[in-house]
Amino acid sequence: MKRLLQVARCTFRAVCLFFSVALLPAGAEKLAFVRDGNIWVAGTDGSGEKQLTSSREDGGPALSPDGSLVAYHSGHDERTGFGRIHLVPSTGGTARIAAFTGVTGSEHPYFHPDGKRILFVGLSNPRAKGKGEAAITYATMSVAIGDLETAAARPIVQTKDVMLDAGYVYAAPSVSPDGSLFAYQTSGSDVSGGFVLFDENGKTVFRYPARAADPTPFWRPLMSTDGKQVLCYSPATSEKKKDAIYLIDRASGKRRLIAEGTHATFVDAGSAIVFEQWVDKWGEKARSDLWRLELAPGAKARKIVTNATQPAAQTPGVKAR
Repeated sequence: MKRLLQVARCTFRAVCLFFSVALLPAGAEKLAFVRDGNIWVAGTDGSGEKQLTSSREDGGPALSPDGSLVAYHSGHDERTGFGRIHLVPSTGGTARIAAFTGVTGSEHPYFHPDGKRILFVGLSNPRAKGKGEAAITYATMSVAIGDLETAAARPIVQTKDVMLDAGYVYAAPSVSPDGSLFAYQTSGSDVSGGFVLFDENGKTVFRYPARAADPTPFWRPLMSTDGKQVLCYSPATSEKKKDAIYLIDRASGKRRLIAEGTHATFVDAGSAIVFEQWVDKWGEKARSDLWRLELAPGAKARKIVTNATQPAAQTPGVKAR
C-alpha cells in the first residue's frame, strides 16, 4: 500500500508539472519565436513553451491579434531565394501555405489588426536576363497586403526590376495598431538601412534616420499603441559596439535607448518588450536568449527563454480574446 501511495504521489506531481509547463492560461497573450529553425510559442513571460513546426528552415513568425494563428515563412525557391508564408494554429496542428494571387514568393508576414489580412514582403514577375551562367534574375518586390479568405493581394509600395542578388528592398513590414499606417525596414546591407512609415496610398510620412546619408542601421520598426513612438533596434556592426534597442519619438525625431539587444517586440498591449540578447555573439558558441523588460521607470530586464530568436507578439494594441 505504501508503495502504491508513493507511485500515486509521483504520478500526480508529474501530471501537475506537465500541465504547468505545457499549457498556457486561457486568454493569455502569446509570444512566438524561432529555435533551431523551428517555430515555437510560449506565454509572454516565457511559460508554456510549445513547438509548432519541425522543418528546421522556418523564420519570421507573426501572431494573429487573437493569438490563434502563427504566420511564418519557410523554404526558398532556387531561382529567387524567396520562401512562402505558411499558417499554423498556435495550439499545434497542420500548417498550410497562405497563397496570394499574383505573388510568386512571400516573406516577413505581419498580421493586420483586423486579423483577416497579412502585410508581407512580396515578390512577383521573376525573370532572367542573360543566358546560361551569366543570367541574372530580376523581379518586382513590394510591401503588399493580402486577404486570407479571398487570396487577393494589393501592393502598397513596390519596386520593379530589382536584381535579386543585390538583396531585399523591403524587410520587416508592420502595421500601426489602428491600421492607418504601415512601416518597413530598408534592408540596405548588413550594416546599414533605416525605416520608413507610410500611409495606405504609399505616401511616406516619417523616415529614420532623417538624413539619407546616415548609414546607421535601425531595423524592425514597430509602432506603439498610440502611434507616437517607434520601437526599433540597431545591431552592432563590429565587436567594439553593442546591439541597442531604441524608442523613436515621431514628433521630435529623437531616440531613447531602452535596452541592449536586438529584434524587440511589444508585448501585453505595449506595456513591455521582449527581445534577443546574444551570448558570445562574435564567437563560435554564439547563442541568443529572450529577455523581457517592463516599460516602467526603474524596471530591469529578466531572461525568460533560452536558445531562441525572432520573438513576435500578438498585434500590438489588440488584446487577446
